[in-house]
Amino acid sequence: MFFLQLLCSQRHSEMPSARYLSGPRLLTTLCTRYGAFISPLIPFKMDENQQAFIAQMMEITNCERDVAVNYLTRTNYDVEIAVRHFFEGTVPTALVSDSSPTESTASSSRVSLPNAQEEAPPATAGPVLPVYHSLLQFFTQFITLPVRLPLIVLNFMYKYFFGPPAPTYKHIFEYIAADFPQYNSKKKAVFYKHQLQSLRNDLPVRNWKFLVTYVHDPNGNLDFFHSLFTSTFAEQIRSREGVLFGCLLGSDDAAILRPDRSFGKQKRSCILVFLIRGTSLTRKLIVENLSNPESVAANIDLAMIDLIADEADRDARNRAQNESRRLMEEQNREYQASLQQDMERIAKLKSEEAAAKKAQEEEEKKQREAEERLSTVEAYKKKCMEDKEPAEGAHDLLIRFPTGKKVIKFNADDKIEKLFNEAMKSEMCPIFFQMHQTFPKRAVPCLPQWYHDILTLEELEPKSECVSNDSTFEETGITHGSMVYIDNL
Repeated sequence: MFFLQLLCSQRHSEMPSARYLSGPRLLTTLCTRYGAFISPLIPFKMDENQQAFIAQMMEITNCERDVAVNYLTRTNYDVEIAVRHFFEGTVPTALVSDSSPTESTASSSRVSLPNAQEEAPPATAGPVLPVYHSLLQFFTQFITLPVRLPLIVLNFMYKYFFGPPAPTYKHIFEYIAADFPQYNSKKKAVFYKHQLQSLRNDLPVRNWKFLVTYVHDPNGNLDFFHSLFTSTFAEQIRSREGVLFGCLLGSDDAAILRPDRSFGKQKRSCILVFLIRGTSLTRKLIVENLSNPESVAANIDLAMIDLIADEADRDARNRAQNESRRLMEEQNREYQASLQQDMERIAKLKSEEAAAKKAQEEEEKKQREAEERLSTVEAYKKKCMEDKEPAEGAHDLLIRFPTGKKVIKFNADDKIEKLFNEAMKSEMCPIFFQMHQTFPKRAVPCLPQWYHDILTLEELEPKSECVSNDSTFEETGITHGSMVYIDNL
């Protein structure tokens, strides 16, 4: 408690009255304002409802427990408000309550949320200055008045004569509510309740076949308009699997449904009948004379019956055409599949022949290259064997072949490749070989680079240490009385 009092005294600018609180009231206030700061320091005991609220917020926002406790303590454990502040990135203002938060707090706090029409109060309230808060501005407005006055008058006259027309109602429900409130209870049973964009969105999910649009002229004859609410015209349209849509003359929806200029010089109310096919509308009928509502309803009903019959005939013709087209497509697919199989079989045979021919050519090429490599080594060996002069030198070296041995002479400063040539002179030397010593065990770098390349192409896996590095016997460590072994590859 001493620590809490010290904290309150150090942060008195943020909570001036905290130094005078004590007991549970002090703990509640501190948890509300500084929950994230002191929650690791104080084991705050919570009931089951609070634990459930914390777990619910952690599950929704995937945040840490300390963050959830901070937001919930600031909002009196209202999960909805805390989650909203969390995702908006704002810190809620602490709501200090004398009573501990219970399960009813969350439900009752929803009533206290501000409506959409209410504006949030400014963060900092300051003095509101008048328009003419300085004498200089007042004189400036007064001096420029003769110049601004003609512009003000011209602007007013332009708006009066050339300005935009008076706004019309966006939907016929607004017009009914304003001018004919007696039909408010019946308007949803007569007209479609949304605008044209919502109607378009409903077309793919509804089973409507017709769209009957009533374009109403507020300044024209209202007999047909009144008959819509006193007759069964809307029910008659719905029985034919249609929908009645209403719009006002001059509105955006009316311009979209009748984009042509056939309203004529005298624009008046009319009825448009559209045929619905998928998500597209096809205009089929225009009725402009609405003076006799009964005959109009009868004529539209007969027209819809004729349209239904025409659509049935059209569907039957389409089904017959689709069936014949399906048979032709099926035969064509079978022919194409058979032709494709023949072409694949021919292509497979050609591919196999080309692959066999290519493999044979590669095999013959490999054989020729192997024979050329073998003839190269044999020619070099033959050349070495024709050299009958014995090796000279002050040191002796014993070469052990797989089938015998041979002693040669060498000098310490002779090149190590001399050992390869002397080995080639012997009939006991194999065609492909490499050399090594046993004491110490190591490869003898005496093979020329061309010979090592031939061994590699023959896939005999020669050691790279056996390639000659242009060193001497002395540099290689081969002295008098040394012995080397020939490895047949």
